[in-house]
Amino acid sequence: MPAGASMTAKQSAPSAGSLPPSRSGDQMKRVHTPQMDVRYWAAITLASVFGTNMGDLYAHKSGLGIGMGLVVLALLAAAVFLLERFDDHRREIYYWLVILLIRTGATNIADYSAYRLRVPGLPLTLGTAALIGLFGWMSSRRARGPEHTPGLPGTNAAYWLAMLSAGIFGTVLGDICEHAFGEGFAALALGAILLLALLAGYRRAAQWAVGYWSIIAVARTTGTAIGDWVAENKIIPIGLPLATLLSATAFVLVLLAWGRGDKGAGRLEADGNRA
Repeated sequence: MPAGASMTAKQSAPSAGSLPPSRSGDQMKRVHTPQMDVRYWAAITLASVFGTNMGDLYAHKSGLGIGMGLVVLALLAAAVFLLERFDDHRREIYYWLVILLIRTGATNIADYSAYRLRVPGLPLTLGTAALIGLFGWMSSRRARGPEHTPGLPGTNAAYWLAMLSAGIFGTVLGDICEHAFGEGFAALALGAILLLALLAGYRRAAQWAVGYWSIIAVARTTGTAIGDWVAENKIIPIGLPLATLLSATAFVLVLLAWGRGDKGAGRLEADGNRA
């Protein structure tokens, strides 16, 4: 290639920070997905706590029943995806709204399967773990377009199905741990396990899908135990509605007070482009 053509090609190539917000297939746009950093994992954990409380409150107070309740949640999620498709501005609200809707639905599916359908805990846990692996693998195999956020798996349909499976898994396993060891001990022990998992692997989770989905599953399980303990403990009996409000407030405060790491994202993208 002539030197002039080479220089022209380099000048016309988009920089790491100027990639368009276009989508590839069924993935969310890059400008709508968070960076995978400490803030992300704190928000994921608090979303699990909030989703646990919200799922229980929704099931008890909505009066819709499991079927209609899930239909309403699915319609709300579809509306969020539709709005996201036509918005090119930088905001994470779409991602986190879908995370919360899926977590709320997962809590209801898990409780219905365990307590109404009487599916034994072990096969239900193993089955949902297998689904996490399957959908997580499918998500990682999909081509990553320009909207992909560095470190975060492609947010395609398989990704959201893996998130739903992780929510069901975490609810079931969290309940098993609570029944075996008590809510307080389960919340503390699972919180310690999550902290160790994050210290050991949250950086590598950006390059390793197994690590990412393993930490997600632990966070979902921990969120179930913490959410149930906050709502049901006898030390400070605040009840489910107030527990839901407190967990929602903590979740929103983390997202608002802890700014998005755009500079770090730019460095990650630049490193990826150089590689």
